[in-house]
Amino acid sequence: LLRTKRRLRRMASTGDSEELKTLNKCDGIQIQVENGQQQIGDDDDFQPEIVSSEWGDSEVIIVGDRKLPALITYPDAGTNFDSCFKLFFQFCGSNCVFKYFHFVHVNPPGQHFGASTLETTLTMESLTKHLEHILKQLKVKKFHALGCGMGSYVFLDFASKYPDRVQTLMLISPVAEKSWYFDWIYEKCNIVANTLLKYDRWWVEQFTTRWFHRLTIRENGELLELHEKLFFRLNQANVKNIQVAFTSRKDIRDQLKSIKCQTLILVADGGLMENEALAVMAAMKENKYVTWVKVRNAGVLLTEEAPKCMLNPINLFFNSIFGTKITKEMLEFSQKMYEEGEER
Repeated sequence: LLRTKRRLRRMASTGDSEELKTLNKCDGIQIQVENGQQQIGDDDDFQPEIVSSEWGDSEVIIVGDRKLPALITYPDAGTNFDSCFKLFFQFCGSNCVFKYFHFVHVNPPGQHFGASTLETTLTMESLTKHLEHILKQLKVKKFHALGCGMGSYVFLDFASKYPDRVQTLMLISPVAEKSWYFDWIYEKCNIVANTLLKYDRWWVEQFTTRWFHRLTIRENGELLELHEKLFFRLNQANVKNIQVAFTSRKDIRDQLKSIKCQTLILVADGGLMENEALAVMAAMKENKYVTWVKVRNAGVLLTEEAPKCMLNPINLFFNSIFGTKITKEMLEFSQKMYEEGEER
């Protein structure tokens, strides 16, 4: 019986479906094949929808059984789901961590591939209203949030206004302060150089130097090239629109006192956003359920540079929330990650 079980698992991993069906009819054998579970990153499971609003069209990708709790993702400026979260959810351990949720991947207005130029000027307040409009259309009342960079700002603003609707916050490189004058001037100069001189290199480097650590830029040319290609597939007028909105953001630290849900903050150690993340944590000092994790040698997009270093803290974070429901699986996965060692 044990040999048969091993054979079934081996055939499930290699895709030998015919022989698997034959052996699975054997009396007295009941085996749950892990490969039969839904893979979060499979393209066949994506259900993209275009949602129209007064701020423009946006793409929403829904994955999984809608009867499960909802986990909403929101990407950073200059990215969408494909360039911010897709590789992270295709990472080998993510299926174990997130299989208790269904996903709603929200892209900001005009940030999906093939989008037309927006007619409205976006602001960060309008992005929060846009998120509320999306959730209303999908009839999502309560949810867990996973935001990166600008997406973290949107979720913080939303959670401060609707604290009862957000169950947990997972914030990657969060920010709640207004931008510095140097950032504002630098961004304006890059927009002028790109618009008048058609010089794309300065424009894309404004994002890549923020997204990735200098070691990644120097040593991982394939990842950098991939993200540059994905970046230029976006409508650049819409990217400038949303970048101006993010750079012109307001300071919302005073609003964060109303957030009471459990919060996990992940940020690069010594990165560009570390001080901003510290300011977020200081503003949420009255919340006793805020956890802080720093990752070495990474930029803003921890989902792309260090997915393995993110999964273990998220594992333990969910374990503290759901308790014994997933304790065994979480501990087994955490032990496996620990034995393999840190990549960085």
